[in-house]
Amino acid sequence: MELVEVKKNEVFCDSIMVSRKFNQKHNKVVSIIEKLLLEINDLRGISTTPNVTREDRNYRGRDYTAYLMDRRFFSLLSMRFRGKKALEWQVKFNDAFYEMERSILQSQLNKSDTGFLNLRDNGKGIRKEETDTIKDFVEYATKQGSKSAKFYYKHITNATYKALGLMNQRKPKLRDAMNICEISELILAERLAITSLRKYMDLDRNYKDIYESVKDDLIKFSNAMRIE
Repeated sequence: MELVEVKKNEVFCDSIMVSRKFNQKHNKVVSIIEKLLLEINDLRGISTTPNVTREDRNYRGRDYTAYLMDRRFFSLLSMRFRGKKALEWQVKFNDAFYEMERSILQSQLNKSDTGFLNLRDNGKGIRKEETDTIKDFVEYATKQGSKSAKFYYKHITNATYKALGLMNQRKPKLRDAMNICEISELILAERLAITSLRKYMDLDRNYKDIYESVKDDLIKFSNAMRIE
């Protein structure tokens, strides 16, 4: 589950997510937010204020208020929570903000980078070949008795991202927010997944063992890239 989201190229976190991760009741978090907003409005000499948006929502017939807040406001809010667990989530949320902001900036730069655009287009062919190979693997696993083989499309893709230390995201799309080095590594990793899947299927191995071996191959590939 993503800690932050993008709206109109700005990064926000949701008060609902904050309440869950900081183990606080949502109405308490909302109360702290509203008090903090009043305190900020009373301050003088501030040229720009944090961006906070109120949303009226309904969940299963119940109306409630939620807030979307930018990194500046979240940083102020998170100071109100204490303890080791709170500090851990403060770090995780801030890392998520910085990473998403980096992704947005990179995706904007990529739009005018012909080298990146050409590489990304070339990578689409590899991705299609990988998808076709996973389709064959799904059929292979189904014949061996798997009842949920269709999930291997997601599992193998996620295993590739995890091995490379990539965070899957919806906005901006992950491939649009990579730099040239990252997308080059992804293309190589997808080629490896194709080769490994076909090699192990040709050996007529059990589908579960194949999946675990492909994950291991991806991790070894990533570790080797880091050494270089």
